[in-house]
Amino acid sequence: TAQAGWQGKSRMAAARQGIVDGFTNSSAEGFRLEGFDNRPPVLASMDPLLDVGGTEKAKEKTVKKAQRIMLQRLPASDILAHFIDVHQEPADPGEAMLESTMAPIEVAEIVLHHSVTRLCELAIACRKSPVPQKWIGSSIALGFDVGETPAR
Repeated sequence: TAQAGWQGKSRMAAARQGIVDGFTNSSAEGFRLEGFDNRPPVLASMDPLLDVGGTEKAKEKTVKKAQRIMLQRLPASDILAHFIDVHQEPADPGEAMLESTMAPIEVAEIVLHHSVTRLCELAIACRKSPVPQKWIGSSIALGFDVGETPAR
């Protein structure tokens, strides 16, 4: 995700970034996950340093780097699975409330459909661009509110 001369990047920095990119999902699928706010409990519980003693024994800077690398290596299928993970939060409204309130899994289904539709529209728009674009460092953010399930 770096090119020498682009935004003041030196050849050495671009080469170093190229090596780093080879270890991330950028080399496999052409993109990577850089961050994940309000991670679902299953993702938050993943310890990328488990094989070397866990995060309790590591310095904060090391933990942050390891977590960032863990996210950058996730394939799209895992990214989307964690993105729509609502099995623990928000709480299920209960059988009696399902007539008037959506279940969390219904919200996840709607969010996934809408997100994938919008990403496809973006991909088509990019392909239709009449002038080649430099996509180095471009970012896309996905999000939805899981605080409460909406009414039907």
